[in-house]
Amino acid sequence: MSAADYFAADGVNWSTLKAMRDSPKAYRYACDNPRADTLPFMLGRAVHTAVLTPAWFDAEFVEWDGGDRRGKEWAAFKEAHAGKTILKADEMALVNDIASAVLADPVAAALIADGDAEQPIFWRDPGTGLMCKARADIVDKSRLLLLDLKTTKSIDPRRFGNECARLGYHLQMAHYAAGCLHGLGWAPQAHILVAVEKDQPHDVGVFEIPPANRELAAEEVASLLERVRECREANRWPGRFESVQLLQLPAYIEGELEFSYE
Repeated sequence: MSAADYFAADGVNWSTLKAMRDSPKAYRYACDNPRADTLPFMLGRAVHTAVLTPAWFDAEFVEWDGGDRRGKEWAAFKEAHAGKTILKADEMALVNDIASAVLADPVAAALIADGDAEQPIFWRDPGTGLMCKARADIVDKSRLLLLDLKTTKSIDPRRFGNECARLGYHLQMAHYAAGCLHGLGWAPQAHILVAVEKDQPHDVGVFEIPPANRELAAEEVASLLERVRECREANRWPGRFESVQLLQLPAYIEGELEFSYE
């Protein structure tokens, strides 16, 4: 299945479901307004393709070495390569460097090598009856393995762990794991994140999400889907707050206020 066909197919995917962490209003907006294809997204997508499905790379990406992206020459180049993502020479070099770093890492490369890449998964969530979908980076039934590739600022365990919590990577993996269970008929026993640093020397870290965190993530994803179901049935998509809230000032402000008063 092509990426275009996958995205056009019905189903709650993680890229929109994660907005429900903010509010139903944010989720509804994400569904109605696909995100813009910014340079960071282009580079991330190119890295994923170079690592996971390199045979597709030339069909999806092309290098522009003509200088500024403007003028008649640029317009003609863009028209000649319609449907492809166009990267400048330095951007393409960065993608190749990052991909090479991942594939040169023995632990990451071994985990990626034998799995099925970018496999579309469709299933009906048993708790809500909602159709769901996912396109996991790597699924491997023989090893009961689920893997996702991430580019990051740092693979320091604490910093990357904070990034995972903030961006919901553990929840994304729980959504994918539900797809494996209900759509493919098997349950992943290892949820793996392969993280590669965006800056040189593009260090690589392989992290497994602990079972306790997987269980909590599955519960939170289930609650997000239940909220989607409730909002759909009511045709109501409220924002984060529906009443007056007490302002939560940081703890240090009390000391400043006392000092000012004195």
